[in-house]
Amino acid sequence: WLRDGLADELGYTAPTVVAAVPSQRPALFVTVARTGGPLRDVVIDQAQITVDAWGPTPQDAHDLAQDCRALMHAAAGRILGGHQVYQATELAGPGYLPDLSGQDRYRCSYQLLVRCTVR
Repeated sequence: WLRDGLADELGYTAPTVVAAVPSQRPALFVTVARTGGPLRDVVIDQAQITVDAWGPTPQDAHDLAQDCRALMHAAAGRILGGHQVYQATELAGPGYLPDLSGQDRYRCSYQLLVRCTVR
């Protein structure tokens, strides 16, 4: 639900928002993954989210990471995909981290306090 929300909000830059690096890499794309975080209680989940913004140049990747950063902070107080997000905390701001392929990437980490849902 978070990937879908980011994809909708980032539409003007037309990146792909995915869970893992695609085998055919687009010029601009974002990976969003839950990378940990404890359950605070029976109501609140403290999800740690890692966002990687990829681009053809360091500046493109940086700009995309900054767009994602703004959107992650804006998630607080919103309902995304039927999930109430109470708080968004930045754990690590955008840091330059090119991968082994040589493609430029910036990584950020956040903690989202989200109301648990019953399935």
